[in-house]
Amino acid sequence: MTHTRPPPPIPSSPLLCRPSLFMPPLEARPGPARRTISACIAASSTPSPASRLQQQDPRSMTMGSASVVAVPRNFRLLEELERGEKGIGDGTVSYGMDDGDDIFMRSWTGTIIGPLNSVHEGRIYQLKLLCDKDYPDKPPTVRFHSRINLACVDPDTGLVNLHLLISDWHRDYTMEHVLTRLKKEMAAPHNRKLLQPPEGTFFFFDDADSSSAASPTTTTT
Repeated sequence: MTHTRPPPPIPSSPLLCRPSLFMPPLEARPGPARRTISACIAASSTPSPASRLQQQDPRSMTMGSASVVAVPRNFRLLEELERGEKGIGDGTVSYGMDDGDDIFMRSWTGTIIGPLNSVHEGRIYQLKLLCDKDYPDKPPTVRFHSRINLACVDPDTGLVNLHLLISDWHRDYTMEHVLTRLKKEMAAPHNRKLLQPPEGTFFFFDDADSSSAASPTTTTT
């Protein structure tokens, strides 16, 4: 008498739906088994909601990673310092630390050479940037030391309204980004022909109070 060995049971859980050497081909299995395995294959090939979101928004994966492995503030500023020392682009924008011994790396000086074909052409503008303890999660405080007439700059204090320039600040932005954006603003149609203060005049303010809104005096050299 010949005994026929029964076929192995078909796994019902999608997690167990894997090919086996002991399982017959899909087309040779009963109808319910084919439907179960086909459903497993379809489920494994269907993207999850998270992966669909990443496909729709390429920044979602980067932003998610940045929130988990954010670069510490001082490491980030060291990277910016190194880039500033190497030189940026065509050299019309630059920055550096005010005090190399400042372990908190708060105070920086930026320089912008005025863009061509504007009233700023040939002028050299100096700025002060204050990177507080919450930088780069929040933007630096930026003031012009050289007097300038721009729509985004307070004419009495030299304080830059960064919200008018960069309304969607995030920690990927840098001081270089701020200075470059200011240079572009100088060349904008509504700024490129504005009457400017005499060259060589400056806003003067106490460095110890540079983060406040106190109105500085104006000096001429």
